[in-house]
Amino acid sequence: MKIVIQRVSSASVLVDGKLINSISKGLCLLIGITTDDTEKDADMIAKKVLDIKLFEDEFQKRWAKNVVENEYEILSLSQFTLHATLKGRKPDFHKSMAADLSKELYQYLLNKLRNLYSAEKIKEGVFGAYCQVNIVNDGPVTILLDSKNITNI
Repeated sequence: MKIVIQRVSSASVLVDGKLINSISKGLCLLIGITTDDTEKDADMIAKKVLDIKLFEDEFQKRWAKNVVENEYEILSLSQFTLHATLKGRKPDFHKSMAADLSKELYQYLLNKLRNLYSAEKIKEGVFGAYCQVNIVNDGPVTILLDSKNITNI
């Protein structure tokens, strides 16, 4: 499972021009699920996302607090293109898990985040929908995680 974590001042997702969800300060997650991902991968990703220290504390010390400690929100979006490989000039998505299976694992991950943190703080787009994502990256801070490379959870 690959995930792009962006620290944001705000983020929103629209489908067919209609606002689906939005957050103010927090994290925007772009989540790509591959054919060999399991619930164990989702468990590791959820713990890491909630624990990673990407925010300042009250003394402006950088990298001191996580999203939970600050009670910020998370906007999560599925993004199968994270596992793309190039065949010539065209992307190939054979490493991405099939939509029906990945939707189940994606929902598992979101439920894990909600259970470990707060259901009201975890927002999402529409799985598999063509959408527009507005992200105001704060910093900019962008972290790439791969569940196959996570240590120290």
